[in-house]
Amino acid sequence: MNTDKGSQTSTTQELKGHVEETAGKVFGDDDLVVHGKADQIAAHAKQAASQAGEVARHVGQRVKDRAMRKLGELHERLHEAADEKPQDDQNEKERRQPHP
Repeated sequence: MNTDKGSQTSTTQELKGHVEETAGKVFGDDDLVVHGKADQIAAHAKQAASQAGEVARHVGQRVKDRAMRKLGELHERLHEAADEKPQDDQNEKERRQPHP
């Protein structure tokens, strides 16, 4: 379980809602039951939003890592191509020279 402030707040809100719902049922107060259920639903929504944010951060990091890896591969291939170019240029010069 997360121990960050947002998680504690939603857990507290969920517990509060559960207590209100139970008290409403015990005392026959339908408004308190509804208010308790609403608190529990809001707490669950906060938890889901927090989890979605964590997943989005994780996916974003994976995309960034993959892009950096691909960029590194491209950079390496460009260097390899640049290293081969002078040899290709020399071969081209030799081909263009007239043969005696």
